[in-house]
Amino acid sequence: MHSPRRVILCAGKQTPGTVMSDPYKLAIVGCGRHARYTLAPLWRDIPMIEPVAASDVHQESLSDFAEDIDIANTYVDVDKMLAEQQPDILIVASWPASHLENVLAGVRAGVRAIFCEKPMALNAAQAKEMVQAAKSANVLLMEGFMSRYHPQLLAVKQRIIDGAIGEVRYMRASFSTGTADRANWRLRGELGGGAAMDLGCYCLSGIRYQLGAEPLSVSATGTFDDDAGVWETLMGTLHFAGEVKAQFDCSFGLPRRGSYEVVGTEGTIVVPVAEWSLPKDPAFSFTLSHGDRADLPPETVNITGVNPYREQLLDLCNALSTGNAPRLTPDDALANMRVIDAVHESARIGQRINI
Repeated sequence: MHSPRRVILCAGKQTPGTVMSDPYKLAIVGCGRHARYTLAPLWRDIPMIEPVAASDVHQESLSDFAEDIDIANTYVDVDKMLAEQQPDILIVASWPASHLENVLAGVRAGVRAIFCEKPMALNAAQAKEMVQAAKSANVLLMEGFMSRYHPQLLAVKQRIIDGAIGEVRYMRASFSTGTADRANWRLRGELGGGAAMDLGCYCLSGIRYQLGAEPLSVSATGTFDDDAGVWETLMGTLHFAGEVKAQFDCSFGLPRRGSYEVVGTEGTIVVPVAEWSLPKDPAFSFTLSHGDRADLPPETVNITGVNPYREQLLDLCNALSTGNAPRLTPDDALANMRVIDAVHESARIGQRINI
């Protein structure tokens, strides 16, 4: 059993004057570009984390990662890494097809928290198995959705809560990135690729969060790449209770774009650059309009960006130290995976699917 550690965090930062105990030992499985250039740089900026080991099935990627990040302990075998290093936190940044195996390995090894990159799994059945295993072992499981920690997302949500646009009736969300590299997991079905798995998952998560509800059914269509075994493009309508609707589109075959709009009975919020599109940019803005009311001109809200990847990892550490639930729960990850499954099935058979 791991000994308890005391780490006190406040608003994403250490509390001034706090005396910290030993940092949380962190290990990672999956040493690709995302791990190397997005996740690993965070560790130098978070003193309550101590990276101790890395694992990857590809020795070249593992060696390059370890040299660049200065990690002495490297493993091809995840189970061996977990047994020898006994980390507190396991980051799973491998291909989606390996997430189930890697998460369950972490649970068996007794890690205290697992940060699993999106998409959580290949399907909701796998995600459910992961969530149940983590809960049974009292392991904190979090999906890597950095957009949920972006101040723009939170500011838009607050305007909705405050009633700035009345009762929400409709939302649309888009995310496309152009054609991906054919060797990349995103265009390889056997590794868990596909437009909804990599891009649309953000749209669906954002819609569910801003509307504060789960869709009852979905109607979707798209373009399936038979050679790659993935949906290259997907678009669809989410049907909520009370006749509330939302629409999304995601694609590897369209120019890079990411935006969303929330429409209420008394106004509209337009977000030209979604927080999932360029998450680490320093500045964002959205426009709040009040329909036909001439006495209330449109308002532009400027947002100072943060590194949401860092904020999410800090939230995980905070949850470990306090015992409080993190902002992004495993049940939320499971709910999003169920919607993705329904999108895939609806597009496959050409019919509306209940969730």
